[in-house]
Amino acid sequence: MLVYLQQALGFFIQLYPCALMIFLPFREEAYRFRRRVIYLWLTLASAAFACGYAALVCLRDMEKYRNHIAISNPSMLAAMLLILAAYIWLVRESMLKKLLVFFCVLFYAIIVFILVNTFHLYIPSQGDTISYAYSAEILSLYAGVTVVLLPVTLLFVLRPLRIYIREIDPKNMKREFLILILSTLLFVTVTFYCDKITGSRDSLDSLELGTLVQLRCVLMLVILVNQFVLYWMVFRESVRQKRDNERQRTLEIQELQYEKIVGDMENTRRMRHDLRHHYNTLNDMLNRGQTEEMKAYLAGVIDTTVKRDTELYCKNLTVNGLLQYYVGLARDEGIRCRVRAECGDLTVESADLTVLFGNAMENAINACRKYPGKRWIDVQVGAMQGSLAIEISNSCRGVRINRHYQTEDGFSPAEAFLSDHGGGYGLRSMASTAQKYGGSASFRFNAEKETFTSRVWLNIHE
Repeated sequence: MLVYLQQALGFFIQLYPCALMIFLPFREEAYRFRRRVIYLWLTLASAAFACGYAALVCLRDMEKYRNHIAISNPSMLAAMLLILAAYIWLVRESMLKKLLVFFCVLFYAIIVFILVNTFHLYIPSQGDTISYAYSAEILSLYAGVTVVLLPVTLLFVLRPLRIYIREIDPKNMKREFLILILSTLLFVTVTFYCDKITGSRDSLDSLELGTLVQLRCVLMLVILVNQFVLYWMVFRESVRQKRDNERQRTLEIQELQYEKIVGDMENTRRMRHDLRHHYNTLNDMLNRGQTEEMKAYLAGVIDTTVKRDTELYCKNLTVNGLLQYYVGLARDEGIRCRVRAECGDLTVESADLTVLFGNAMENAINACRKYPGKRWIDVQVGAMQGSLAIEISNSCRGVRINRHYQTEDGFSPAEAFLSDHGGGYGLRSMASTAQKYGGSASFRFNAEKETFTSRVWLNIHE
């Protein structure tokens, strides 16, 4: 029983932290199920793998299988592959992002393996006839190294990684990701090769232990430094891309504002032309003495021209102006609009509000233009308890889905959708703006109801 518990605990300590860390960097909405359910399942699965391995070791003929490391390595590989398959299915993110997190965790696992096997060289051999994969010394080393290294990895690796994977665009960094993957695989290969030729105590008869450990540590240190430099370069590149995206977003804001100004100027010229026509018509009615006809005509003019420009949707001037402008464009296209907005003074910059409402409403109007049936747009805006919530739904026949995402299970991130001309940058700009205020942006296409919904939440505390 003692051997069984020792082997099970060693297997669990080596497997579980790595299995847990590959899920940590992703947001709640990236999972197919709730985060706590996945963590509970992961804990139970890791414990089941550990118990199964320990049972396999204890059921083997002790004298026939003296070296149980030959059993532990295939068992650990099988457990890792099964958890990796579940990880790829449970996390709805780009495959390259998932691979980046996986190889970062694999990098951590290899460092733990190196430290444990290096320190084990200093422990005198007990001369046991049977070599268990998790002897008392190995188990103590895994526990000690994990206690020291795991918090450091969570703080200085996974915490920044959680931010980076939200910013980087995998499609623009395929080359950098490929270099990371290949270099990590090379690192794993060299590590296991060094362990194979130096890890056996039988090889220590012809080499001095101190020299052997020094050569092994120097080699591993060189490879570690190389890996850290590569990861730093990728993260630095992601920061550069973020700045480029912010500049692109600024240009989009300026373009939206320019289009609004041009549209206002065009509306003014059209209103002047219409006004001259109205004056001539009213003058003709006045000359004919048609008083009642003049009243009816004026009522129609007021209803069609003045109502749209004076309609008050909310007390916030920027939001109200944006809604007036885009609702006016939609109604000119024959699109029915329903607006429910309740918000006053906001701590959100006007340029950011332009990005959110401009992109969402332009996408909605463009989708309605292509819709063959009854066209409509529903806008809901509300500010309460330090939060701003925006939900815009519209009729939509179809969207282009990124093949790396599955969107049938509710709302998905911006990367799950592509625009007709290539990239879906409007949705990404909305998501980036939401993250700026500690919020989120998610989107959903319901093929059955032929509806597309944009949902944005912002934290607007002072």
